[in-house]
Amino acid sequence: MNRSPVVHRAVPVVHARAEVGESPLWDPRADVLWWTDIPRGRLHRFDPATGTDTVPYPDLPGPLSAVALRTGGGLLAAHGHQVLGLGPVGQGLADGREPDPVARVPLPSPDHRLNDGRVDPLGRFWVGTMSTTGVSGTSALYRIDPDGRSTPQLTGVSISNGLDWSPDGRLAYYADSPTGEVAVLDCADPGRPPRRVGTLTRFTHCVPDGLAVDAEGCVWVALFNGWAVHRYRPDGTLDAVVPLPVAKVTSCAFGGAGLDTLYITTASRLLDAAELAQQPLAGSLFACRPGVTGLPGHAFAG
Repeated sequence: MNRSPVVHRAVPVVHARAEVGESPLWDPRADVLWWTDIPRGRLHRFDPATGTDTVPYPDLPGPLSAVALRTGGGLLAAHGHQVLGLGPVGQGLADGREPDPVARVPLPSPDHRLNDGRVDPLGRFWVGTMSTTGVSGTSALYRIDPDGRSTPQLTGVSISNGLDWSPDGRLAYYADSPTGEVAVLDCADPGRPPRRVGTLTRFTHCVPDGLAVDAEGCVWVALFNGWAVHRYRPDGTLDAVVPLPVAKVTSCAFGGAGLDTLYITTASRLLDAAELAQQPLAGSLFACRPGVTGLPGHAFAG
């Protein structure tokens, strides 16, 4: 017998007016959460122990769309058309040095940029692209190997967004947002591009954006213009809902010492004055304790 989805409550933990908050990333090395404000090129560092949110690196010129851990320390950042290495806080950008170029991704035109990205279980960084002018089918999902080589894995993409792997690493869930679909990809052979094998779920009233897989293999999907995060079982059943007081929900990730907190980013961009007045928390960072835990994150091996 089908049951109604469980409803979880989220609370704001950083009151911000991020234009496009994105890429929440738990860093167990310091027990902090990193998250970006894409258009401002701003990398936030939230410390849940103190409740403080800081911006320890200078703002990068241009869009900063995703961030990941590196095995050697510091961070990896998808910035504009290239992937950069950021030294640990107190080393690298924070003390005046330039970021370290790791990889350049070939883009079809200057009107394209990098978008969402995540590290796979083998330490490779997967990052997608998008057209900034809304041209469909001209973007791709790339894999960046530890030696800096970039290889297209999926082509004909419009806005490459959420990506995460099942607990055993054999499947991945992927959102090319304008399609409204969260696709299921076969990743059993790590030497070959993933193969589309099904659909987890499809949306018509909103857009799937960032997503995260939990320790039970269920998929949490942030709904842009959907006012919520949804949790789906691997069979596509809607299992839980996290309502938000803002329309543009952009991404989610598990964090905290026990990986038992779901952090949720949101956006304020493209809201008019009336909508901003009705959504005073648009662009803020939220947190939810849904009663399940996430998977430990992976670090880029380069």
